[in-house]
Amino acid sequence: MTKKNIIVGMCTLSEIRESNGIYVDKTRFIDYLENRAGTKVPVFLRPRRFGKSLTASMLHSYYDISEKDQFEKNFKDTWIYDHRTPLASSYYVLHFDFSYVLSDASQLNDSFINAVVNGISFFSDKYPEYGLTAEELEPSLYKNATDVMSKFLRNFSRNAKAGDYLYVIIDEYDHFANEILTKDKESFKDITSTAEGHEVLIKQFYALLKSNYRGNRNGGIDRFFITGVSSVSLDSVKSGFNIATNISSKPDFHEMIGFTHDELSAIIDETVDFSLLSGVTKEQIIYLMEENFDGFSFSEDANEQIFNSNLCLAYLDALISRKRIPDPNEISLNDDACKLRGMLSLCEDDVREEIVKAMFNKEPIVTKLPDKMNLNSTDYFDKAQMISLLYHLGYLTIDTEATREEGISSFVIPNIIYEKLFLDYCRQAIGYQADSNKDLAAMYEETADITPLLETITEQIENKLNPQSLGKFSEMALQLICDSIINNSRKRQLTSYTEFYTGKGFADVLVKNTYPNGHYFLLELKYLHKKDDSKSAVEGKFAEAREEIEKYREGTVLKEKVGNRPLDSYAIVFVGSECRLCKKIN
Repeated sequence: MTKKNIIVGMCTLSEIRESNGIYVDKTRFIDYLENRAGTKVPVFLRPRRFGKSLTASMLHSYYDISEKDQFEKNFKDTWIYDHRTPLASSYYVLHFDFSYVLSDASQLNDSFINAVVNGISFFSDKYPEYGLTAEELEPSLYKNATDVMSKFLRNFSRNAKAGDYLYVIIDEYDHFANEILTKDKESFKDITSTAEGHEVLIKQFYALLKSNYRGNRNGGIDRFFITGVSSVSLDSVKSGFNIATNISSKPDFHEMIGFTHDELSAIIDETVDFSLLSGVTKEQIIYLMEENFDGFSFSEDANEQIFNSNLCLAYLDALISRKRIPDPNEISLNDDACKLRGMLSLCEDDVREEIVKAMFNKEPIVTKLPDKMNLNSTDYFDKAQMISLLYHLGYLTIDTEATREEGISSFVIPNIIYEKLFLDYCRQAIGYQADSNKDLAAMYEETADITPLLETITEQIENKLNPQSLGKFSEMALQLICDSIINNSRKRQLTSYTEFYTGKGFADVLVKNTYPNGHYFLLELKYLHKKDDSKSAVEGKFAEAREEIEKYREGTVLKEKVGNRPLDSYAIVFVGSECRLCKKIN
């Protein structure tokens, strides 16, 4: 059987279908949007790299009059092909992609004009009688995006016949605004401000769309579909576009973007030829993808968690092309710890410390999400607003089980990819950047000697941290350094998991060993500042570590993870940079 192609980066439905590309049939959600959304102006939010653009393309192909003749090619063998709605191929679709709008303040207005011009230009090529000429689409003619959009809407209204309406798709509506938000809060407040003299860039553009919405008056726009990451941009322009309804948390739409477990399993069957992959099984691949790309819940009533679709496809593409299991760390989110630091700077220090501590300790964060996220009405986000932002950006997700038990929304880090990104942020916060390729061979080979690890931790604390950082040093910092040394060690035979859930609590560090017959390690780390150094204090910390290890080793999750491998458990006490006590607990 011929396998389907994985086409990374291609986000139009027609291109995928023409190229024998893998396509997960999400077309039933077309009917849901018409009949279950409860609005003609839905806003659908998901984290980056989740496949929002493909959904926008699906809707474009379905509703655009110009693609009526391509309906069979685009939708044959999909759910909607046999359940076509009366609105199919009945609109003039105007499609904007704002992911290319630049976040640099000096170029923002011009690039926003260009993005709007590009959308209108594509429309005008298909419908010249309803669009604008090339001369009219010269960007330099307009002071802002609202001016060119106004000219287009006037022309469309003037030439439209009875029953001719626009379907406006805005993809990644807040991409540039989020980039600005993580770098410069004041610039974000300026571009979203509704104060007189500051409303030109964003508010007036959306106010114009609102004034041409048919649901409000006799306008030319009948429907919208808007994708983005967070509601903070639309909330901040307030009444400029209060016709929109956020449908992102509705259970009916939970699976509209992203892959379910069954969908991912089917994708693997349709794309991967395991006869070409020596020693690789489908079960191995699914397990790795569950750890790294799964775990997202966007509704408290969701029945299952969702995989990040784009990351899954990128991983499978790497598997097929390399003919070996790729390192999930090589599949990039195109995010970094600096962005997370920028986000966390939007709240007060005490709120940030509370959130960071809970995230590091993998404690569910319980809070009710706010209805609105208007940054123009405050200087700093409170805890609920900050959690909401982290949730919408993918750093946290709904823990549905805990939410149902607590009766209020509970949030956790979704998977290892985001956990590592968060740990990078924590390392930056203590001023630590790891060296790579430390030699821990004595640890992962059958000798199972952890001495090189302890020596490297001491060397890193002494040479990589400044006195100011040492004054704030904690057991969390010790875990971060240990985790970084292990995960960046030579030959990558070892994998570290911080705050690993054992089934009987969270162990500081679990070390997985891929070396044949190599040992796993359970490390319980304790830390004392030199000013607190005493024999009784060291012995007290050691006793704590020993008691915790004995409890953790009874955990069924830990036992399943380790399997038949030997597990070496160590209670370790550092004083300053010195490993004062290290004992194997039998």
